[in-house]
Amino acid sequence: MIEKGKISVRQFTILVLFYVIGTTILVIPSILATNAKQDTWISGLISLGIGLSVTLLYYKLASKYPEKNFAEILEALFGKWIGKIVSIIYLILFVFLLCVFVLRDIGDFMVTVMMVETPIQAIHISFLLVVILAVRLGLETFSRAGELFLPWVLLLYFVLLFTIAPQIDIRKVQPVLENGLKPVLHASFSFLTFPFLELIVFMMIIPYVNRPEKTKNGMLIGTMVGGVLLILVSSVSILVAGVEETTESIYSSYDLAKQINLGGFFQRVEAMVAFIWFTTVFMKLTILTYVVSLGLAQTLEIKDYKVLTLPLGLLMYVLANNIFPNVAFLIEFTETMQIYVFLFGFVFPLILWGVSLVRREDTLN
Repeated sequence: MIEKGKISVRQFTILVLFYVIGTTILVIPSILATNAKQDTWISGLISLGIGLSVTLLYYKLASKYPEKNFAEILEALFGKWIGKIVSIIYLILFVFLLCVFVLRDIGDFMVTVMMVETPIQAIHISFLLVVILAVRLGLETFSRAGELFLPWVLLLYFVLLFTIAPQIDIRKVQPVLENGLKPVLHASFSFLTFPFLELIVFMMIIPYVNRPEKTKNGMLIGTMVGGVLLILVSSVSILVAGVEETTESIYSSYDLAKQINLGGFFQRVEAMVAFIWFTTVFMKLTILTYVVSLGLAQTLEIKDYKVLTLPLGLLMYVLANNIFPNVAFLIEFTETMQIYVFLFGFVFPLILWGVSLVRREDTLN
């Protein structure tokens, strides 16, 4: 393998946790409320349960080929050349597209609510420079950075929940299942695709955990904690702002923080949510860029994945500013992106699992 570094189970768990929260923390309350209304929490629990099961599938598939990353697993399953073709399709049409999608998300948030007079290109360049530097420093380095960020992210998250708690009105989540189960399941699909089915990208990182026997627990714990935090912030958005206001706001958790007012002194603290989001989305984009760089280097038999980081970063910048002309188009494209994620994050691993069973039977015979 090209990557020689190793990370601890704790660091791996934190990476999964940050990835799950990622860009989702800002937009998931609005997405869930649009379909599930006051039953957002039910949709969240359904999605989390299915997400944990799919995450277990990723681990089981990876554990069949210990010490092989995902690109190597594909070659082992399909043979060298077909495996390389499948790997390139997966990395470009899925992982790299996710990179572009996340980068555009960053720019749209900044120029919409925080730095409205700043060109989106300047936001993209600034963020990409930091991400590329982090990827070039390697897996061990940005994993340690995640350890440093985690206490601050959790502290600010719980400060947000506790300070907004006095405004909670339990009547805003009643009646339960007023519109039946169908809209709840519809919302669950959205939450399942973003972010749980995206976690297939961690099959590139699993081989670099220094205690393979503990990797499963780390992946499940990271997924569960991240999912619970997202369900909490979504539910609180409904309990405080109500269904209509949450649905109408693109970045509802950010707007939620604007409503904090303790004694006329502690208020206008939406920067807390912005800091949480900056940190988690930085880690998410770093992980995605690392995965696509390492995967392409492994597939194309390039000795050092770092040489790909700058070209990929430049391509991300160009595509983020051309594929998605504005935030309205990005929101519309999200439904198409959900299909992509479902195909690559659910259907694709099921096919791989089936192929692995056939290959094993052939080997035994």
